[in-house]
Amino acid sequence: MKPDLKVSVVVPCFNNERLITDTLESILQQTYSNWECVVVDDGSQDGTEGKAQSYVDRDDRFRLFKRPAELPKGANSCRNFGVLKSSGEYLIFLDADDLLSKNCIEQRVNSIADEDLIIHSTAHFTKDIDEATPFFPNLNIHLSAIEYRNMFLEYMIPWHTSSGIWKKEFFTKINGFNERLLRFQDVDIHVRALSVPAIKFKLDNTAPVTSYYRKSEFHQQVTKEKRRFILNQGLAFATELKSVLPAKDYLRVQGLFIYLFFRFEEVFGLEDVKMLKNLMQANLEDSKSGKLANEFSFLVWVYGTWMTNSSRFRKYLSFMVFKKYAYSTRKKLNH
Repeated sequence: MKPDLKVSVVVPCFNNERLITDTLESILQQTYSNWECVVVDDGSQDGTEGKAQSYVDRDDRFRLFKRPAELPKGANSCRNFGVLKSSGEYLIFLDADDLLSKNCIEQRVNSIADEDLIIHSTAHFTKDIDEATPFFPNLNIHLSAIEYRNMFLEYMIPWHTSSGIWKKEFFTKINGFNERLLRFQDVDIHVRALSVPAIKFKLDNTAPVTSYYRKSEFHQQVTKEKRRFILNQGLAFATELKSVLPAKDYLRVQGLFIYLFFRFEEVFGLEDVKMLKNLMQANLEDSKSGKLANEFSFLVWVYGTWMTNSSRFRKYLSFMVFKKYAYSTRKKLNH
């Protein structure tokens, strides 16, 4: 154990009154003692702030801040502000409804040599933590940083935001979380981090599970309005990626587009199809070695010429294409 190494756990929160106590309690019960928890409230209108304050009163390792009014609203802004207020050498990001295992920080600190980012095992659950399922338990741990980055670009997410322990200096160097994004921030920050040529990175799955991701009600009850919001965020993220990735790498974003075609079929319009087609076609022309995936080309044709309106059959067709693409790509995660 490295007792002198201080770890800051950054927790953004907004109207999490019902679950934040469990989250903060999981931090308080850590077997490793040299930590601080920086909670940043995003303007909660329930009892979240009071619940967090009770932990500040109970243990001075907890600190509570309100997001300054001049900063944009959102979890990313709160995370970055929390890092600014933190004093640890390393960072763990935890949502206000997720949990750490009792020995999480101890396990993660013990794995540190001089890495910029280390990824540990995470499980996800809906209600009962005893039924938690690990993210990709057979994930290949011998790939390069770029190969893992490519998985994120293909929208085969190999781990969760809470899975990592970040060197604060490195996190600051890559400019933290993108505050313009309200969704897809986990993909964005890992793409940028794993693209750094000299990154000191490793994946350590020697410990069982060190954090638990709770599937929120947002994911379980998604209205058409929410679907449109997430689709817009996906398109915004894809547009931002286009400005920073070489053409041959941007072609991998087809995986994200195939996911969007399937997941948000009922709100996917002709203008969305045209936008994706233009984004990908421009990069195809710029890349000598790139080519469009058959799955993507097929969906563009279906949505753009044959079935321009949402239907049960189009949804089924999108699902089958996504399933085929996901199967072939998922194999890369486990081999």
